[in-house]
Amino acid sequence: MKNSKKRYVMSVIAFMCAFVTFTAAAQAAMQAKPTTSKIYVNGEEKQCAAYYINGNNYFKLRDLAYALNGTNREFSVKWDNEKRMVVLTSGESYVPIGNEMEPVENVPRSASITASTILVDGQTVKVQGYNIEGNTYFKLRDITNIFNISVVWNGKTNTIDIQTGQGEQTERILTAKEIYDRCSDAVFYIETYDIDGDVLSTGSGFFLDSTGRAVTNFHVLQESYSAKITTADGNRFSVKNILGYDMKGDLAILQIDGSGFAYLSLGDSDEVTSGEKIYTISSPMGLSNTISEGIVSGINRTLDDIPYIQITASISHGSSGGALLNERGQVVGITSAGLVAGQNLNFAIPINAVSTLDTDSTYSFVQLVEEYTMQAYYERPKPFENVIQEQEPNDLFETSQFLQNGDSVMGVMEADGLDNYYVFCGSAGVLELYCYSDAENFDQMAALAEDLYGKVETLGKFVDMEDGKKGMYLLLPVLEAGYYHIVLGAEEEIKKGEEIEYTFYYQFIPVGAEW
Repeated sequence: MKNSKKRYVMSVIAFMCAFVTFTAAAQAAMQAKPTTSKIYVNGEEKQCAAYYINGNNYFKLRDLAYALNGTNREFSVKWDNEKRMVVLTSGESYVPIGNEMEPVENVPRSASITASTILVDGQTVKVQGYNIEGNTYFKLRDITNIFNISVVWNGKTNTIDIQTGQGEQTERILTAKEIYDRCSDAVFYIETYDIDGDVLSTGSGFFLDSTGRAVTNFHVLQESYSAKITTADGNRFSVKNILGYDMKGDLAILQIDGSGFAYLSLGDSDEVTSGEKIYTISSPMGLSNTISEGIVSGINRTLDDIPYIQITASISHGSSGGALLNERGQVVGITSAGLVAGQNLNFAIPINAVSTLDTDSTYSFVQLVEEYTMQAYYERPKPFENVIQEQEPNDLFETSQFLQNGDSVMGVMEADGLDNYYVFCGSAGVLELYCYSDAENFDQMAALAEDLYGKVETLGKFVDMEDGKKGMYLLLPVLEAGYYHIVLGAEEEIKKGEEIEYTFYYQFIPVGAEW
């Protein structure tokens, strides 16, 4: 009995193995029959090389492009040798290379499945085709869907009628997977570096064309001296320069050092309406090419004088500069900000704002830093207008607290303690600090400012301030852009249990600024 069961099990296994082998062989090689249907484009008969495989008609891209020349849905077909990829561009006439529209012999052929990635208007599209005698044939409906072309099959007359229409047509609604497959390769992760070459910030961006023109938020770049991007395939490229920017509008157009990039199709942000479905692709918390979905919850939202599109799709730190996409895969905004105090209150800058940027000049990172430094000086808060608290621990140089131009700090000096701060000065100029305290032992305090390169330092002095109070005044000449260190301590040891409460105002005045 046991042997019978064993023989039965072995027979089943052998049958399954044979079935799997047969299935794999069937998938590897299919029979392709020449299409017997007559093919029409807008009512005009065309002779195309086409095969009928597993219930669908398959065409060569070049034949289909040739047949559509002169219609409002024409497209070009080119080969990108660097990317090893076919590139289709809508709105361009196809340039024949020969042997187009040649009919095939009425003989069945062997066809093997091949997966292909083609670049359509800068977006990657993954499609399955069949290799027949060295040529790749694609399913007719896969290609016509890409370009929103109608295909009508008439079984009675055995005809295929490809109809492009007489004017502009509404683009096809895409699924989330189609959105991701088409658009994700055009979105990148960006990392910026400070004057010392250390990582300063991270964010997102996306390409506007194949030559490397790209968009991100200005705040992703501020105070950076270089930047590199990482594309979806893991390749890294340097940001060559900046082609245009709007500091107030928080936009920047970059020139990436490279070419042949996937890019996004631009939509019209003026047509965005509340309630429509949208998608975002960005790098939240450094997680590259993350897609999320939501709806437009409001348009024409103004924050700090910048108009935004309000969305429910999730974005986080690192999403800045990412793509906001409509259901047709067109970019309609740049993901930029969120309100932490609320839930799903996120915002994107309308894509139409990009077209308003002047791109006739090129700018270096140094130029941007210097202009941002000047702008920050003119927009700095007045003394004690923006008061922040000392953050502990900051008793070591390594734990120094960072300050922005115009910050006022409230702190406490304790026994055996030093309070460390650091600032960034984006050009030559003057660093000033005014320190006040009502403590009786205030005169025991000392202040020092220095650069981090051992070139210059200065000590604070007790003086009578303009408001009549006694304070400590410190002025450090800044010879070049860089990071500068401010330390507060006590000239004499403060007894245990004693402390000195203090407040100081910091400002940096760049060279050329009006006082």
